[in-house]
Amino acid sequence: MRTLGRSVGLGCAAAMTAGAAVAMEAKYVTGPVETPVYTVVPVADRLTVGGVFLNASPEIKLILVLLAIGIVASVVVWLLSLGKVGKADAKGLAGALGRLRIVRSAGVPLGCLAAAYVMFSSFLAISNVRPAPTLTVVAPGLAEAALAIMLGLLATTIAVVCERHLEGRIRRAAA
Repeated sequence: MRTLGRSVGLGCAAAMTAGAAVAMEAKYVTGPVETPVYTVVPVADRLTVGGVFLNASPEIKLILVLLAIGIVASVVVWLLSLGKVGKADAKGLAGALGRLRIVRSAGVPLGCLAAAYVMFSSFLAISNVRPAPTLTVVAPGLAEAALAIMLGLLATTIAVVCERHLEGRIRRAAA
């Protein structure tokens, strides 16, 4: 155990020494620093939700489309199942609840998986570019990841609301 502690301590000391050496080589700006001038991007060049989708990779487009289909399917299943509540169609209602549970369970993990993929590929691309890109270059990838997470959360939320409403209607009809 002591050997492990010593090797970890020596490793940390070596890393700190290397970090200090890099910091010594850094260039420091002295004197007044120019304030950047910000301009608004023209309307034709602005990033939109549609633009984020169109510029996404095919894998991410597929996941975003699946999440959008899940959102629409949840509402359609819920609407079609409302008529079955009073007619004692237990098999149809069980199938509807099962479909809603699938969307509920898959929405967030699928959205997070897409966001993680986008972030990973973005970080790989950033690490292979010198000088480091600005936030303007990185922003579309961040927007794509945020869109994937948002659609995953939206699909899950809509499926949960539809499922809970349908379960409540079933309970009231059974009472």
